[in-house]
Amino acid sequence: MRPFVFGVLLLLALAVFGRTVTRFTRFLLRGRPVTHRFGEPWARFKDVLVYFFGQRSVVREQRSWHHPFIFWGFLIITVGTIELIVRGFAPGFTFAALAVPFDTPFKAVLDFTNAVVLAAVAFGFYRRLVIKPPLLPFSGEAGLILGLIAGLCVTHFLLHGFAAVATGHHADHMPISMGVAHLARGMTPAGAAVASEVSFWTHMGIILFFLNYIPYSKHIHLLGALPNIALRQRGQHGVLPRADLEDETQWGVGCYERFDWKQLLDSYACTDCARCTNSCPAWLTEKPLSPWQIILDIRHEMWERGDLLLRLPPTVAAPAPGVAADAAAPGLTEDDRDNLKLLAAAPPLVGGRTKEESLWACVACGACEAACPVFIEHPTKILQERTHLVLAESRMPAELGRMFRGLEANQNPWGLGADKRMDWAFGLDLPIMADKGRAEYLAWIGCAASYDDRAKKIARTWVQLLQRAGVDFAVLGLEETCNGDWARRTGNEFLFQTLAQANVELFAGYEVKKILVICPHCYHSFKNEYPQLGGHYEVWHHSQFLARLIAEGKLRPDRDVSRALTYHDACYLGRWNGVYDAPRALLGAAAGGRPPREMPRHGQESFCCGAGGGHLFMEDAPPRINVRRAEEAVATGADTVATACPFCMIMLTDGLKTLDQEDRVKVLDVCEVLSAALPAADAPG
Repeated sequence: MRPFVFGVLLLLALAVFGRTVTRFTRFLLRGRPVTHRFGEPWARFKDVLVYFFGQRSVVREQRSWHHPFIFWGFLIITVGTIELIVRGFAPGFTFAALAVPFDTPFKAVLDFTNAVVLAAVAFGFYRRLVIKPPLLPFSGEAGLILGLIAGLCVTHFLLHGFAAVATGHHADHMPISMGVAHLARGMTPAGAAVASEVSFWTHMGIILFFLNYIPYSKHIHLLGALPNIALRQRGQHGVLPRADLEDETQWGVGCYERFDWKQLLDSYACTDCARCTNSCPAWLTEKPLSPWQIILDIRHEMWERGDLLLRLPPTVAAPAPGVAADAAAPGLTEDDRDNLKLLAAAPPLVGGRTKEESLWACVACGACEAACPVFIEHPTKILQERTHLVLAESRMPAELGRMFRGLEANQNPWGLGADKRMDWAFGLDLPIMADKGRAEYLAWIGCAASYDDRAKKIARTWVQLLQRAGVDFAVLGLEETCNGDWARRTGNEFLFQTLAQANVELFAGYEVKKILVICPHCYHSFKNEYPQLGGHYEVWHHSQFLARLIAEGKLRPDRDVSRALTYHDACYLGRWNGVYDAPRALLGAAAGGRPPREMPRHGQESFCCGAGGGHLFMEDAPPRINVRRAEEAVATGADTVATACPFCMIMLTDGLKTLDQEDRVKVLDVCEVLSAALPAADAPG
């Protein structure tokens, strides 16, 4: 009787689980197709070993030490569950029946593992109830999941302990289970057999219930994390996909199915750990943005809208949220018409489920993506939803509307006269590309260094350093425009492509192959996003190129700048493009070999200056991101904050003024620090 009942329950549980997974997969496949995530199979296999089974991203965090133990323990417990499933059909089965020397050592490990997992679960309760980490309050779901895991461990001990009393065979290699047997030694063999049987059914009941609860709980990541890690973006990050502007369905993302299916898989992989939100500068300065919630919004939208989409015949086009459906179309059943009405009446994903102010609060710094243990790509989704607001609905903050008009009229985000673009170079004898014809390097100045009074000094110092080093370069002069990055990060994909295409054509006319830039945003755009429009260049950020000139002996700093330096990692140079060493090498050379003092958050975990994502041109309510970063710089005791981004310089200077620290702490670009360390004969005048 037992094998029959167990078999029916097992098949029923597997059937329900299979139906759920099939349904959720169909939701997923409503997304746009994507094929570029399948290359480098061996590297992707290693990613799964390291980041899924090895839990590398979680292990590095001390506050989450218990999670890997629960995960690894669960893998071992799953192997033990295989034996119990076989035992459901053959009650006397153990691995020993396989005639391999596996059963005894495995049972010893299994007993110990259950104890470790139980201890980790106890800490999980303690962490949520007592420590109370941000954004992770104790909830009924959290309590249920931790309780189910604890139940598996406890029933393991009871099952084997009572079985030992019932059979009289004590397994000394399972000390904790035998501790239960010792406590139950007064029971009769028959009573112990019943208790063991009850423990077996309880244990398997938890397993089968948990199997079908997983897809509807935060533990859906047990299904989504492995494929998401395997299909993660390898190589360059932070590159927005190019939209075909002839196709209105590509004007950003306004409903879930306009994401590609890999982006939707992200929402199944989310571990609900809140690392993304706890790393977000906007959230940490009390702005209405939680990257975690953005992902949950997409998941819930997919479940609700996807369920309605699956009910429609394949020949019926689904209306966008808020768009009236043609319920009178021929061939529709009454149910079809009702589903169309429900789809049209559902709140939109953008501006409904996800608030507009949440999307505009993002500084596009990538801290959320860098913190995610399963490689969810939050910023791309946020920026695609912004694009929908701008292109499809013409909704944006008023400040961005002014910025767009400035870019359209004068090709710079401030809207200052295009004829003023070379004012920064007054008095300098610079090679102009139109006069020179071609040069080995195009020195791209950028909007900030062309129009901001403080950043103009960076441009002057930089080009003079290039001249002193004998670099063959030229500038575009009045032919230079904006690279378009600000337009793309604020949702105006049409304006970005217009500016970028014009630049690609201009560069082609001068046969530009190599570009030198001051601004990390220009660096990211030329290096990583212009190839979408046919522009393929060798791009150098000035910190990289100057460090190279020092290494080649073309610039020889020999005067210690005698400053206490700290260095601020710009998001688009560091986190998005992995350039951390070159600026520090340059600063070290200028400071007699002394490395800069590091702020607590530096390198990949650097805190944004607050300019990104268009926020240089938007109002930032206090507490302000740039002030928070300036506080960290001041706390190092440094008298100089070195930057490698003109926009970071603007924001940090403003932050220091807010703190009344501008007289004590100076903000200098790395090229200015280098210039001060050169021999008098070599230093730019």
